[in-house]
Amino acid sequence: MSTARKGKAKAKADPKRKPAAVQAVTVTVQVRLQALAVPEADGRYSVIVPALPGCVTQGDTIEEVQANVVEAAELWLSAGHTLNRADALKLVLE
Repeated sequence: MSTARKGKAKAKADPKRKPAAVQAVTVTVQVRLQALAVPEADGRYSVIVPALPGCVTQGDTIEEVQANVVEAAELWLSAGHTLNRADALKLVLE
């Protein structure tokens, strides 16, 4: 687990010290997510991942859905990180 910054006092920055350059770090994370497969009238399945708002997929069989939802979750996590990069940097650099 990461250490939370909440509740810690910020150290005063040395005005003469140049801030280090921001470096991108890529990590591989294994997570377990629950997906909900909803049977459709045509016999196919629509799938949502409640923990990842907007992460949806579909498939003809439960086996296909399981494969599709892995790809959908990976893409969701990748896109979410990129969209929030500016906000994350803002929090760290304040």
